[in-house]
Amino acid sequence: MDDMTDQQGYTRDDLERMGAKWLEEIAAAEKREDKWMKDAEKAESIFLAGCTDEKSDEAEFNILHSNVETIVPSIYNSAGKPDIRPRHNNPDPLIKQVSDIFERVILAMVDDSRMDAEVEQSAQDVFVAGRGIVRVKFDADVSEQPVMTVDAMGQPVPAVDDKGQPMTQPVVTNERVQFEVVSWRDFRMGPASRWSDVPWVAFRHCIPQETLDKLEDPELAELQSDPATAQESKGDVHVWEIWCKDTGRVYFIVAENNKVLSIKDDPLGLTGFFPCAAPVQPITATGKMMPVCPYRVYKTLAEELDTLTKRIHGLASVLVARGAFAGPLEALDDLAEAIDGEIVSVPDLENIVQAGGLDKAIMWWPIDRIIQVIRELNAQREQTKQAIYEITGISDIIRGQGAASETATAQQIKTQWGSLRIAKMQRMIARQVRELFVLTAEIISLHFSPETLQKLSGLQIPQEAMQLLQKPLDHYRIDVESDSTVRADLQKGRQEMAEFLNGTAQYFAAMAPLVQAGPASAEPVAEIYGAFARQFNLGKQAEDALDRLVSMAKEMAKNPPPNPDAERLQAEMQAKQESETRKYQLEMQRLGLDVQLKRADLTLKERQLGLDEKVAEVDAAARLVEIEMEDDQQRAVAFGEQ
Repeated sequence: MDDMTDQQGYTRDDLERMGAKWLEEIAAAEKREDKWMKDAEKAESIFLAGCTDEKSDEAEFNILHSNVETIVPSIYNSAGKPDIRPRHNNPDPLIKQVSDIFERVILAMVDDSRMDAEVEQSAQDVFVAGRGIVRVKFDADVSEQPVMTVDAMGQPVPAVDDKGQPMTQPVVTNERVQFEVVSWRDFRMGPASRWSDVPWVAFRHCIPQETLDKLEDPELAELQSDPATAQESKGDVHVWEIWCKDTGRVYFIVAENNKVLSIKDDPLGLTGFFPCAAPVQPITATGKMMPVCPYRVYKTLAEELDTLTKRIHGLASVLVARGAFAGPLEALDDLAEAIDGEIVSVPDLENIVQAGGLDKAIMWWPIDRIIQVIRELNAQREQTKQAIYEITGISDIIRGQGAASETATAQQIKTQWGSLRIAKMQRMIARQVRELFVLTAEIISLHFSPETLQKLSGLQIPQEAMQLLQKPLDHYRIDVESDSTVRADLQKGRQEMAEFLNGTAQYFAAMAPLVQAGPASAEPVAEIYGAFARQFNLGKQAEDALDRLVSMAKEMAKNPPPNPDAERLQAEMQAKQESETRKYQLEMQRLGLDVQLKRADLTLKERQLGLDEKVAEVDAAARLVEIEMEDDQQRAVAFGEQ
């Protein structure tokens, strides 16, 4: 046990009062459940045929053993597979990757600790005593390894302290979660109306005295040496491990002398604090945590069955063919011991023949009445057995005892109604397994090192995923894969798969025209199919594929695939439109050319008109120049004449 971290503030009297208080709480819990414990003790003794109790009588007809051995394999025969998925179908691929890593690590823990054997033993306690408990434990192997440093040459070398001694440091070499079934005798819990309100739970350990001496804390050495508290018994001692939710601490107390061995703060840090799943109790009342021993429900009928069996055995013991013979005894002995084909000489044979033969000479003991009584007792015993089967929910088909005269429909109805009650018990065990998976996932998240996670998962985990692995489990939904805790009937599984495939084919054949006509209808069609498919226990892989199918349908609705006919029609329309466009463009080009020609002609005309005007102006100017020149010549002539 770990040393007490907070006992420095406790005096010896405080520890003694604390130990006495907790033992009083445990005694009160035993008193509350005293009647059930006596019933459970009796039922277990009967189940084990009185091997554990010399005072217990062995049952003549052990119907309890038969029922338990029939029910337990029907409700649990496999450890189950964890089904961890992102909560609310979170599409983040990192969340999905972390979910897969959790599954791998939990599966490794389940295989290494043989969880299936522990839960199966718990299931047996459920139907023998009325309560089954499985707890989880976190174990880590720690070894001292040398501290390494680097020398002047850059080479790694062992580090040493000031005295030249090699330095070491504790290194975790292995981490694991273990599952452990707790006997109903060694479990107590505080008063509550539901599991979530239970204030404390306690587990009893039986420890040899010499082992206890080694486990005790150094702080309590003076108590160990105190004669008033020394153990007088040299045999085993009982230590209660008490988990108190109110204080968040774990107490280890010796039952024989109230001695507090250790007080530890919450060692696991679990959300529900307790290191165990809720106890499986098949018979309870609302608002009550008191278990009921299943055997008590049909105890009267079982005792009646036992009485009938004893009477049958008693009558069968006197059911002997006996007769009286009037004559020499030696002759009758020789005749009775004769073998096949042997001829025996019988004296006075003439007198026997005259008396009417040997059958007349012997008077037999009357056993017809005994045979009739045994026949009636056997019939009554069968009726009692059937009444017990009705109470326990074990049908004759589950036991493989169908009558040849029954129709297949009648057998199917019996199997269905029998399996309904079995299914309820299967769900109880599956719930327990699921809670164990949740506890395991929490321990993995809180206590496992990155090296252990990579080793157990077999994957190279990126840093982002590692950080998410070591955070609370708010992003995940942890469950048990459907029917993974029971091995389903092979023929029934094949029949269900055939029905599923036929239904799938018919559904898609009917929906295909609708999807082809309108690709947007692919999404509701896939969702309807998903609701249909989930009625079958397909397993996680199939359900994941179904989710992908629905996602693909949604994408198809957003981006429908091309339709060949629509594409051909669209291509024809596009080609026609392009042809019309080309014609229009050519026409527009022709019209444009005409306009341009007219504009050019008009421009030429305008230019021609402008040139004519300019020519006229030039001519006019030239004429003016000529006139001026003529005037100048005339003036020149006139001046010369003068």
